[in-house]
Amino acid sequence: MQKQVIFEIAKIREMSFFKTARAALLSVFPFVLIGSFAKVATVALLAPDSFLSGIFGMELSQRFNSLCNGIYAMTGGLSGLLAAHYSAGYTAQFLRQNYKTAATTGFIAYLALCFQQAGQSHGFVFAYRLLGVQGILAGIMFGYVVGKLFLLSGEFWSRVEGREGADQQLPGSFRMLLPLFLALAFAIILNFAGSCLFKNGISQSQEMKAATSSFPSILWLGLLTSVGTWCGLFGPYTSSSFFDEASATKNLNYALAHHGDLTGVPYKLTTYSTYFTYAQLAGLGLLLALMFVSKRRNRWLLCWWCLIPVFFGYDSALNIGTPVLLNPLFLIPYVFVPQLNMVVVSAFYKLGILLPSVYPVLRALIATNGSFAAFFVSLALVMMDAFIYCFFVKNAERAGELVNRLKGGQVDEK
Repeated sequence: MQKQVIFEIAKIREMSFFKTARAALLSVFPFVLIGSFAKVATVALLAPDSFLSGIFGMELSQRFNSLCNGIYAMTGGLSGLLAAHYSAGYTAQFLRQNYKTAATTGFIAYLALCFQQAGQSHGFVFAYRLLGVQGILAGIMFGYVVGKLFLLSGEFWSRVEGREGADQQLPGSFRMLLPLFLALAFAIILNFAGSCLFKNGISQSQEMKAATSSFPSILWLGLLTSVGTWCGLFGPYTSSSFFDEASATKNLNYALAHHGDLTGVPYKLTTYSTYFTYAQLAGLGLLLALMFVSKRRNRWLLCWWCLIPVFFGYDSALNIGTPVLLNPLFLIPYVFVPQLNMVVVSAFYKLGILLPSVYPVLRALIATNGSFAAFFVSLALVMMDAFIYCFFVKNAERAGELVNRLKGGQVDEK
């Protein structure tokens, strides 16, 4: 039974779309990793009220902060666009079409897809969600379609590959006009069709996110976020700011007005005090499980590189490099382990064991102004998450070995 399941997974993984997705994710990974380090620097080290700002001075800190923000914008902030670029190129390459032209077309057409009108006097801006990490799946799917369109150019490039004569390649350049035009038309159609969805569906989820302070709603929106992130899309909490939530802001103002006393804050159960502070510890659990269970040197190297970003709550590079994104073997823990963390933490809040996380730093010891109860609860949650993930990491390791053996013909399909 297990061999049959693994064989079916192997067949799915060898489908052209998933081969393209794996190749595109591996190409995007270095940019996401660099962007994660830049994001950690801006949030944890170079924020206006951070420790380093006090040492180096506010002006110098702001300069470095702007530089790191720029680095993130040009790396992780463009990962969805880069995914479209690589996906279109790899799809065309697998089909023996022109790789460079297809990749460039995917890049330009995806930019057209991301165009948004900023207002009557502000021209156009880009949809940052689709350009960044939350747009990776959209970029891969869009690039895959663009790469497929280059089949319309015929087999010209496979016959003239390696020839240097411009006269011989000029007819092929004209043949590229048809898939290029169709790709741009496809992007424009999707742009107009999606504008209504983003204005209505996304705005409604944002309003619900800002208005709700009930724990069932936080759980539901957290579930949507986990599913969306696993798919390489965005959810209600993937790009939230601390100050997006009115209850979190009121808690912070209370703590500042009462000299750090957190016992009487207005709201104990908030999105920040549950999802961002404790649910995101699941990323550390996955990293530890990979280090404990995996026997692959590449996985160990990946974990060490991703350790600092994951510790500060930025696990995009780990999800892409493992890979967790679009991997059915990790769907169950990736979706439900954060939910379990929030349920456990809500019980501790109601029992009065935990102080609410108030300060905008994504780790409980600092966010609670040095509460050791928050530290030990966080440590216990990370250990619990790692224990749960170990089971799934072991199955993923076995699945990888069986897939390699199946591809080599060493295992019977039955």
